[in-house]
Amino acid sequence: MSNWRRALPALVLLSVGTLAGTISGSTLVAHSAAAATDSTDTISVAITGGPLTAVVTAPEAMSAVRLDGVTVQSSVGTASAWTITNARGSGAAWSLSASATDFISAAGSTDTDARTLPAESLTITPGSVTPFNGGVADAAPQTVPVTMSHQAQALVWSPKLGKGAFALTPTFSLTVPANAYRSNFSADRETSPQNPYVSVLTFTIS
Repeated sequence: MSNWRRALPALVLLSVGTLAGTISGSTLVAHSAAAATDSTDTISVAITGGPLTAVVTAPEAMSAVRLDGVTVQSSVGTASAWTITNARGSGAAWSLSASATDFISAAGSTDTDARTLPAESLTITPGSVTPFNGGVADAAPQTVPVTMSHQAQALVWSPKLGKGAFALTPTFSLTVPANAYRSNFSADRETSPQNPYVSVLTFTIS
């Protein structure tokens, strides 16, 4: 009987995750695990500033005054809510100013002389300022009650920052002296409509 020997395959145990290799014949070739590498990238966004705007109005109506010859009286009114929006994104100062013309009751066909109350008779009180619609804004701007004149005066202002949108509801008060002229009638006295005292207000934001 002839002698024979059978070649038994070598048994190789691999520890998963620590050694990887290939078996070629009787040779084990090992490879190191690849080192982990980080991947980076960039993202860029351009942010553009918007406008500086104000939506402001005078009261739709002021309270009526009936002269009594003795008492200094006031005609008062509340404006619809004002909105000031500073979307410039620069943090630069801004202010909302106002000026007024004299109050004039135009002449009529019978009352032929126009009557006047000085612009200084009117005071505007800005009131408290809050973020518009509960939004996010910088600290509230500064305000002060202002006696109107022909020259523009600051009502609301922010010396710095003041970014965002703000809301306020100003009140208007017109002082009527005891010796003021009544409003002129447009035609026949006591029967025709009266010409109310009218002033033109100019608001500027910058």
